[in-house]
Amino acid sequence: MTKEDKLLLVNQAARLYQLGLKVEQARNNLKKLVERGVPYDDSKMLHAYNRFVSANSDWKRLEAEHLQLRAKLRVCI
Repeated sequence: MTKEDKLLLVNQAARLYQLGLKVEQARNNLKKLVERGVPYDDSKMLHAYNRFVSANSDWKRLEAEHLQLRAKLRVCI
């Protein structure tokens, strides 16, 4: 494994961590809106839901890329 491969893996892992925090923040925002009784068709709820879906799909995409790269480089944890 080259230095560039290691750097890419570390950068992906750091980005996954950041995206994970973003996903959890978005999930928490949705939970708060539900607990406050905001209707599901309210614009605030729809906006919060779209932010969650976007962050979650970004995380899943990057996770898949990261796992593929680890498999390609035969990195085990």
